[in-house]
Amino acid sequence: MERYLRYLRKSRMDTDFDDVSVEETLKRHRTILDKFCQERHLNVVETLEEVVSGESLSSRPKMLRLLELVNTGMYAGVVCVDIERLSRGSSLESGYIMQILQTNNCKIITPSKIYDLQNESDEQFTDMKFMFSRYELKTITKRFVRGRNQSAAEGKFLGSMAPYGYRVYKLPGVKGNSLKIEPEEAKIVRMVYDMYGQQGTGYNTIAYQLNEMHIPSRTGTWGQTSIANMLNNEVYLGKIRWGREPVKRVVSDGKLVKKRISNDSYQVYDGVHEPIITQEQWDTAKNRQKERGHTSVNSNREIRNPFASVLFCEKCGAVMKRNVPSKKQKTAPWYRCPTRGCNCRAIKCDLAEDAILEAMREWLKEYTIEVETDQSQKTNPIDTALSIVREQIEQLQAQQDSACEYLEKGIYTVEMFTKRNDVLSRELRDLRASEADLLRKRESKEDGQNAEKEIIPAAQKLLDSYQQLTILEKNKLWKMVLEKVTIYRTPEGEISLHIYPKLPKKV
Repeated sequence: MERYLRYLRKSRMDTDFDDVSVEETLKRHRTILDKFCQERHLNVVETLEEVVSGESLSSRPKMLRLLELVNTGMYAGVVCVDIERLSRGSSLESGYIMQILQTNNCKIITPSKIYDLQNESDEQFTDMKFMFSRYELKTITKRFVRGRNQSAAEGKFLGSMAPYGYRVYKLPGVKGNSLKIEPEEAKIVRMVYDMYGQQGTGYNTIAYQLNEMHIPSRTGTWGQTSIANMLNNEVYLGKIRWGREPVKRVVSDGKLVKKRISNDSYQVYDGVHEPIITQEQWDTAKNRQKERGHTSVNSNREIRNPFASVLFCEKCGAVMKRNVPSKKQKTAPWYRCPTRGCNCRAIKCDLAEDAILEAMREWLKEYTIEVETDQSQKTNPIDTALSIVREQIEQLQAQQDSACEYLEKGIYTVEMFTKRNDVLSRELRDLRASEADLLRKRESKEDGQNAEKEIIPAAQKLLDSYQQLTILEKNKLWKMVLEKVTIYRTPEGEISLHIYPKLPKKV
């Protein structure tokens, strides 16, 4: 019996323009498809549901899983309410989805029409449907953005997570959300503003003292960044800031992804929520920032650390900070652990860099030898097992054909044939499941080999031309080849270092 997959998707963005909740919409779609599949006797073996925009394939894990299943070649079709559920994204992504379905002879089945992509007219019609879906998405997005801009101007809160000191609540009688003060957290916010503005206490010291007092933050522990963000957030003044970190679509490593960028010319509106601090507290904190040269975090600043987001303290796990000496200090830049109380000593940047490069050279040399040894062993156990399973499938199919012949010749009674065919069918199902499992394993191994083909040359390029690369190029290559680097310098001055390449050690 042919096997089918069922896919349901609903975008939360659509709920801004109708009164039906996401859950109700998915339930309604599920009911429609249940009835349709029952009437058509479709053998649906797996249902995949997600609540996400159809704009970006990279943010749709269930769709990626569906394409992975389709690629096994074991499914006759994908059942959905309408073709727009599959994609509303770019022509590149909708084309990729169509290619996977077409290559595996997998139909798109909707209650209104069945699309056979092997048929030229159906293929062209599907292209047109995807094109109209993209146009509709753009229209919805414009309305969505216009509505959110208006809500921000009205002082409503549009974020998904309330800042520390507040909780999100639904405004009574009108559409939209606002913020409600959490009294205990609000005390901490005021204390932070007073510690920084009135007492002149620095970011790190404030974070350390809050942790020492066992005051929990939303993320577990307090750090320099969380304190800086609190002291630069106008929401505590009863304001709503809008457009501070807009999302921009960029191409990264050949994929279309969304990235937040910093925007200094964002809008600030009067909010409908109550402020936690006074204007005087805000102004005092701002003046203190000017005196100290403190500014809000700017994600667009030029990168100066080749190991940004790569180098961690081996003792406590914190990201190592790169410090630059002032003009009066006659020393080189150094890395330090920002955790208060951690006894990891500061490490000169050039010493750390040389040690990491040497560790990378040793790893690459060892890994290359293992790859060559692995390639000399031609036998692939997965291919061998796959060959045996497929041979067994052919034998069982031949036995089924023979059983049919025996029935036609009268050698088998209907009862004998049914009993024998049931046994053979069960064995075939088990073998086909084993075949699919082996195919997934082989695909996983091939993915690892493809990653190897990318990472090994990147590591070689990094080592061969390291001195000629810019800081940004070094950082990109380090992030490509390494999960992380951990480093620790003992009070006696000894350095311990471990690198964690993205390719696992061969066994």
